[in-house]
Amino acid sequence: MMWGNGYEMGWWMWLVMGGGTLAFWIGVVLVIRALLPTAGGKPATARPDALTLLKEGLARGEMSTEEYELRRRLIVDGH
Repeated sequence: MMWGNGYEMGWWMWLVMGGGTLAFWIGVVLVIRALLPTAGGKPATARPDALTLLKEGLARGEMSTEEYELRRRLIVDGH
């Protein structure tokens, strides 16, 4: 006894359905990643430059003004 209209779903149709399902879930994951905020509001690859770090170190009192000027000249002038 045959059910339906006599058409069978071949192996290729299973591949098409599996590929469609995979594409759907990849799309869901990409949309969720795009909507989530990044860590600290900045992209993960953003890093402050050397002068900013040096100024922050001076502001925290980790070095004297003479040491700050020496390091700043090394960064800016290269010697």
